[in-house]
Amino acid sequence: MLNPSLKQRGRVRQDLQPTSGSSNTMSNQVKHDKGGGKRPSSPSPALALLLLGLFILAGLIFVEQSTHDSLREKIHLQQQERRNQIFQDGHHDSTTLDKDDVSLSSGQEPQEEEHHQSQAQELKTDSIQKIYQDPNLKSDKDGRMYHLIFSTDCSEFQHWQSYLLFHSALKVKQPGTVTRIASGCSDEEQRRLQEWHLEHISNAMGEQFIVHFTPHFSGVKDENGETVGDYKFFNKPFGLRHWLENAIGFATSGSSETVVLNQEDDVVILIDPDMLLLRPITGDFSNDRDVVIGKRREKNRKYKVDHGSPFAQTYGLGTQWRSFHLSDIAGPDSPALQVSQADGGTFYPVGPPYIGTVRDMHSISLKWTEFVPRVHKEYPYLLAEMYAFCIAAAHLKLPFQLIDSLMISNIGVGGEGWPMVDKLPSENLCDFAKRPQHDIHPVPSVIHYCQRYTIGEWFFSKRRMVKDFFECDSPLLEEPPMDVVEKSDYKHPPGGSRTDLDPINAQREGFVVCGMIGALNDAGVFFKEHHCGGTGNFEKTLNLNQLH
Repeated sequence: MLNPSLKQRGRVRQDLQPTSGSSNTMSNQVKHDKGGGKRPSSPSPALALLLLGLFILAGLIFVEQSTHDSLREKIHLQQQERRNQIFQDGHHDSTTLDKDDVSLSSGQEPQEEEHHQSQAQELKTDSIQKIYQDPNLKSDKDGRMYHLIFSTDCSEFQHWQSYLLFHSALKVKQPGTVTRIASGCSDEEQRRLQEWHLEHISNAMGEQFIVHFTPHFSGVKDENGETVGDYKFFNKPFGLRHWLENAIGFATSGSSETVVLNQEDDVVILIDPDMLLLRPITGDFSNDRDVVIGKRREKNRKYKVDHGSPFAQTYGLGTQWRSFHLSDIAGPDSPALQVSQADGGTFYPVGPPYIGTVRDMHSISLKWTEFVPRVHKEYPYLLAEMYAFCIAAAHLKLPFQLIDSLMISNIGVGGEGWPMVDKLPSENLCDFAKRPQHDIHPVPSVIHYCQRYTIGEWFFSKRRMVKDFFECDSPLLEEPPMDVVEKSDYKHPPGGSRTDLDPINAQREGFVVCGMIGALNDAGVFFKEHHCGGTGNFEKTLNLNQLH
C-alpha cells in the first residue's frame, strides 16, 4: 500500500451503492360485491384505466420514498458502525471536534467547543481504554502504565518520521502505548492515513501503536477572527489536550478545570516526531548509570515521576520567559511572576521529552493552550510554544526535574546526554551506534535529529531524507564502514567545505550519522519483509551526501 501522504495513483474510491435483492410489488385487484344487492353501474373503461393508473403511480411514489428512507437509514447505520468500530478495535482514534479550527487570535482565548465535555464523556471508552485489556501491553515493574505521544501534521515529511519513531519504540520495547497525534488532516488524508496505519503499524507492530486525529489548530487569528498566519507548533499544546480529553477521557463530569481524567496516575511522555528512541523511556531515574544531570539540579533531586513531580529534558531556554509581559499572559496574580531568576533557571527551561502524570499533564495542557496564543502575540517566532510551556508550569507551581541524558541533538552544546556518547569505545563505534545496547554501554534516551550531521563524507539530515523511503521499491541507505569514526578527522557536508574534527566531535557526529542510518535501514527492512511479498528493494545504494 502506498504512503498515504503521496498522491494515490490509479485508485478509485468505491462509493456505497444501494443493494438489490428485495422488491416491493403491489397487486391491485378489483373486488366485486357478491352480495344480493343491486350492483352499482360499472364505470367506463377509460375512467377505470385512469383510476388504475393513478393508483399505480401513488404506489410507485410510496415504494420509491420507502426505499430511499431505508437506504438512508442503512447508510447511517453503516457509518455509525464504522465509527464505533474505530473506537472498539483499538487500532486508531478518529475523534474530531465539531469546528474546523480553534481560535488562536492574538488577544482571544481559544474557543471551547459547545459540546466538548459531553463528547469527551461519550468517547472515553475509545482505543486507549480498550487497549488496557490487551495482555501483551507492558507496564513498568511497579505496574505503572506509560503513554508516549508525539504531535504531527499530515505531511509526507512527518509520515516517514512517524514510521521510524513507531519502529524504534517497537525495537527498544517501549512500555505502554505509543500514539501519533495527527492534526489538521483533510477527510481524504485521514481516511488514507487510517488505512495505512492499520495495515502497516497496528497489524504489523501491535495494537498499542495508535493514531489519534484532531482538528486543525495552527491558524493564527486576529481580534476579528480572521486568519492572519499559521504557526504549526500550536498543534502540540492543543493536540496534547485533545488527546487527553478524548483518548484518555474524563472519569467525572464538570468543567475542564474540575474534572478528573481516567487513569490519572498513568505517565504521559510527550516527544517530538523527529526523535529516535535508543532505549525505553520510563518515569524512573533512580539508577545513576542511566542518568546525566547538571550539578545545579542535583540538590534536592527527584528520582521518580509522580503527581507534582514532572521531569523533562534540559534545554537552553534560560529564563527569557520571565522577561515577557506575564501579567498579560498569565494574569496579574500569576505565581509565575514570583519565580526567581535562580529557580527559573533551575526548574523551568524544559523541552521534550516532557514526562508527567496524566493529572499534571492535563493541568499543564489547560494553561498551555490558554497562554500560547498570548505568548505568540508577543513573541511570534520559533519556540513560542516552548516558552508558553515554561510559563504554564511556573504558573501551576510545577517545578520540573531536569535531566540532561533524555536527549542528544546539537553536538556543540552542553546540557545534553553527550557525556554518555563520549565514553563509548571509539573502536567500531559506528557498528555499536547502528544497534545500541544500553545494557552494555549506557546511551541517551533519544536522538533528536533536528541538526545536520557529518562524519567524513557521510551525511544525514532530515531535510535531505527522501520522503518515500518506506516503500517497497525504495533502496536502503548505504552504510558507513564500522571504523569511519576512527579514520575520519574531518567532515564534508553536501554543498559545504571540508572542516577538521577533533576526536570528541568526530565521535559525536559519527554516532548520530551511523545511528540514524542504521535505524532507518532496520525500519526499512522491517517494512519490506512485512509488506512487499518478497519483492522489496534491499539494495543499500541511497547516499544522502550524493543526492542533488
